[in-house]
Amino acid sequence: MIHRRLWASDNLRPWLIVAVAVALVPCPGCGGNTPEVAPVEGKVLISGQPLTTGRIITTPAAGRGATGYIQQDGTFELSTYGEGDGALLGTHSVAVLAYEGTPSGPEGGARKLLVPERYINDMTSGLTIEVKADEDNVPVIELTSP
Repeated sequence: MIHRRLWASDNLRPWLIVAVAVALVPCPGCGGNTPEVAPVEGKVLISGQPLTTGRIITTPAAGRGATGYIQQDGTFELSTYGEGDGALLGTHSVAVLAYEGTPSGPEGGARKLLVPERYINDMTSGLTIEVKADEDNVPVIELTSP
């Protein structure tokens, strides 16, 4: 009898309707609605030598960009939706961020930039990669020091 009273309660009915409606709304970026990605495992060189630290950030013409951490040997693996899943298909502009030292103190402390400043912004870097389906995507990103 209590269950009937709760179900019939005027206070509960609107909340139940809202809960059902929210559960039926599609989740953007969830399930099979995500754009196709392809694995990308590349290498970053600066003046011909592997860059040993840092991060790659890519920006496609449309959609979510990808990121990857640069390893000691200069290699990186891009991720968009999940770890190591790759990048959206198409052309991406690329930024490379690499600093020496770690931020400390309330204002972050001083860190030395390890790449020329133009490379830390994908709009000024002049760097691009092409990500293709059903192919090995192994870009070599070559940076030049000033």
